[in-house]
Amino acid sequence: MEHSIESEPGEAAQRLLRLAANGRAGQWSATQDIDWRRDPRLPIWVTRDQARFAISQLYHGEMATAGMCRKLLSELEAGAARDCMAFQLADEMRHAEVYGRYLDRLGGIAPMEGGLESALEAAAEGPAGTLGAMVAFNVVVEGEVLRLQDTLVEFLPCPLLKQINRLIARDEARHVAFGRIYLTQALAALPPEDRSRLYDWVHALWHEASGSTLARRSRNPAVRSVLRKWLGKGWRHHQAALDRIGLKPAPGRGSPE
Repeated sequence: MEHSIESEPGEAAQRLLRLAANGRAGQWSATQDIDWRRDPRLPIWVTRDQARFAISQLYHGEMATAGMCRKLLSELEAGAARDCMAFQLADEMRHAEVYGRYLDRLGGIAPMEGGLESALEAAAEGPAGTLGAMVAFNVVVEGEVLRLQDTLVEFLPCPLLKQINRLIARDEARHVAFGRIYLTQALAALPPEDRSRLYDWVHALWHEASGSTLARRSRNPAVRSVLRKWLGKGWRHHQAALDRIGLKPAPGRGSPE
């Protein structure tokens, strides 16, 4: 990795140490901490195939993020940041296992949506070396998982899924916090033009994936309108997160649309 926080004593290094301790203490069991005696309970307005498709995208996202964690673990120096990444890898694999077990009860894992697949592949090969991949996964992908979980809780009020998402959301929030702390420091070492290019790449990645999702998932104008608003809200959410870690458009240019 291009930058090491832990060689610089200060608040950020202490926060990473606390996050690593929280990651160690926050490990939970995919078999013992979830009540698998219950079966999925879907509302009448959601078909089994619709639920299976949506939750499968969460499964695929967890698996892709686990792959990113393995790659970064080989490049991070020993210390709290590497410990945070190791716990994140364990978390992502556990999340995938849990979603997989839930999906088995709905008929199995559905294929990855084409736009998501393209975005995840591109995210793994981002600019600025491994920092680009970390921005894409720990800020955008993890943030999107939290958004989708919130949406599923609202529109798919299954008690078993609610229990699963509550445990997973706690882990994902810790991953987002780790990315924010680490990347705020690491990105500050990049020249401003490199940070602007990285912002533009993330923006293009998001809009390519969301545009593909919009084109593939609905031909109904009313549904397209709702989905377009949801995706637009998503980009504003991620834009704010990028701003907090120091990524924004070049001065005077504004955010590309």
